[in-house]
Amino acid sequence: NHISIISKCPLFFEMPAEEIFGIISSDACELREFIEDSFLPSGMMYVVLQGSILIEKSASDGRWITMSVAEPPAAINVAAVLEQSCDLSRLTVHGGSIVMALSGSIIQDAIISGGRFSLNYVKFLTNRICFLNHKITSLAGYSASGRVLMYIQENAENGEVTIPTSLTDFADYLGVGRASLYRALDG
Repeated sequence: NHISIISKCPLFFEMPAEEIFGIISSDACELREFIEDSFLPSGMMYVVLQGSILIEKSASDGRWITMSVAEPPAAINVAAVLEQSCDLSRLTVHGGSIVMALSGSIIQDAIISGGRFSLNYVKFLTNRICFLNHKITSLAGYSASGRVLMYIQENAENGEVTIPTSLTDFADYLGVGRASLYRALDG
């Protein structure tokens, strides 16, 4: 049931059912199914209902680095949906996915109308800003070893950490040279 997944998404958390239905029944909201390795169009916000979406960034050498994997009930492209000139990431379907796609107009309408969605949207973006500020602060002041340790602390699940890229990509992600990363991992 897609409604139960949507209601678990941070943007729809604790929203009255009528507010959720008001948004999802709009013409500016639709369910879309995507096949493996297809790209989600920019300019929309998505709630992952089934499958997973790779969130990728372009490296300085033109390669694409997987930054994270969004699974249900994740909301993605939340900030970029309101600023069309802001294409922050490439969203690649992994496996095959069903998403709820929302246009900027429905997001704007939901924010203007007040309601719980407005509060959830602000909280969501505030959490992202706090996360990014923490990243900037930690990356600016830590050695390669400190950056690896921070990555492990932030990404450990059940005592395991998966590095979703090659060590070269991981070094780029951490903002350190490959040799520094190798020394940090050997130490």
